[in-house]
Amino acid sequence: MARPTEEIREHHRHLEQRLQGFWKVAEGLDRFSPQERVQLQDLMEFLKMELLPHAEAEEKYLYRKVSELMKNPMFTKTMEVDHEVIKVYIHELEEEITQAYKESNQKQIKKIQKAANKLEGLLTVHFRKEEEVYLPILDEKLAAEEVEREVVAPMHAASAGQGHGHGHEHGHEHGHEHGHGQGHRH
Repeated sequence: MARPTEEIREHHRHLEQRLQGFWKVAEGLDRFSPQERVQLQDLMEFLKMELLPHAEAEEKYLYRKVSELMKNPMFTKTMEVDHEVIKVYIHELEEEITQAYKESNQKQIKKIQKAANKLEGLLTVHFRKEEEVYLPILDEKLAAEEVEREVVAPMHAASAGQGHGHGHEHGHEHGHEHGHGQGHRH
């Protein structure tokens, strides 16, 4: 039987798959070629148009529900700090990519890679904490219908309200290959 939070876990898998492709691009940067520039532009678009809205929706609905269930508003504060640092790292990566347009040398490529590595490390641990700590709390204390009504549906509505594409809806069609128009379910 599927866990009540399976849809959230599936969306995380989708985000992580997309990110893995981008981390490989950053790792393999060579001369900041036109193709590499487009790939980095796709990465920044994904981070700002998908990942950050997902994080904002998590704070409003997932984290709020976990805090409520644990009867402690401080329970999710460390994860909110993670989100703040993730935003800082995304901005730092964007700045390094912008600088590379001005001086695309090996030193600047290394700076892009360093910024990408910092972001990758934090995101990897952040997703793991959500999967291993927060989602099991929801699985234990809520039925699938409650998770859908109180967390998934509001997160999806919040993403839709921000005007982003919705390539997949509530557990269907997750096989996306390209870098544009990827939607959120939550």
